[in-house]
Amino acid sequence: MKKIFTFVVVAAAALTATSCGSLGSRSVDTLSYAVGADLGMNLNFGMADFNLNRDIVIENIKEFYANGDMEGEAIKETRTKMMQFQYTRFMPYMRAKRMQEMIQTDCPDTLPELPALYDEEFTMEGVSEMMGTNMGAAIKSIGEELNMRDLMRGMNEALALENAEAADSLLLMSQEQMRNFFQRFSERKQREAEEKRAQEMKENARLSIEWLSEVEKEEGVQRTESGLLYRIERAGSEVKATEDTDKVLVHYEGTTREGKVFDSSYERNEPISFALNRVIKGWTEGMKLVGVGGEITLWIPAELAYGERGAGSDIGPNEALKFKVELLEVNPAE
Repeated sequence: MKKIFTFVVVAAAALTATSCGSLGSRSVDTLSYAVGADLGMNLNFGMADFNLNRDIVIENIKEFYANGDMEGEAIKETRTKMMQFQYTRFMPYMRAKRMQEMIQTDCPDTLPELPALYDEEFTMEGVSEMMGTNMGAAIKSIGEELNMRDLMRGMNEALALENAEAADSLLLMSQEQMRNFFQRFSERKQREAEEKRAQEMKENARLSIEWLSEVEKEEGVQRTESGLLYRIERAGSEVKATEDTDKVLVHYEGTTREGKVFDSSYERNEPISFALNRVIKGWTEGMKLVGVGGEITLWIPAELAYGERGAGSDIGPNEALKFKVELLEVNPAE
């Protein structure tokens, strides 16, 4: 699919930023105008083959930006369906169109007809709505309130262009100015994200150390040389895992220090099997401390868990974790 619009790349890395300036005859919000102009340029030229209903696109941009839920099921479904349209309708259409353009003939009417871009499942109106929703979500992902008046000014001025070459003389910002602005904006965002993550790592490390220090005082909690904390809730049999290559079958629940469950085989109602050399260090060590049929609670320091990288949205960098684990089977590697 052709480039939808440059700002998608910027928004993916962006969280917060503001930039205002004087463009042309009056002061405008530079970011808002640039985003709108970029949207308009691509809607006007980059997505010309879609033949979209622009009014529907713009209406849905505004609606999602004002009221859309970035974590909701609606946007997830929209993105999934848009991908389906891309692969099942748009890409075959564009391949056929390129083939036609490559064929030199004095009788163009004899060329095979292009496959239909739209059908009952993917109507032009429906795709226009989805495209607008996706665009609204992209600009909303900046995490800051844009000036919709200036955004729409940029979009409408770009939509009014008869050709892309006229952009530099008729828009308040040239295409090169917009590219440079987006680059500086993205770089600033990256710096802010890196600073935020560094602070998060420092704070998580401090809070995790404090948490583990309190846990260690609890009755029955023991500490290994590596710093792993554990408590045998039920000893189980004398059969234990002894080698890192041993496979274990377990039921478990993992929680953060705040008590949030981030993973649970109990919720899936299905135990899991894995080799001890295929999991985090705290598990590799901890699962050798309890027998089959037993239950153990593990409090795992970040360096024995996911370290500075964290894992997913629930486990931040330098986060200590807690696991309740039942050991069901031990199967030595063959």
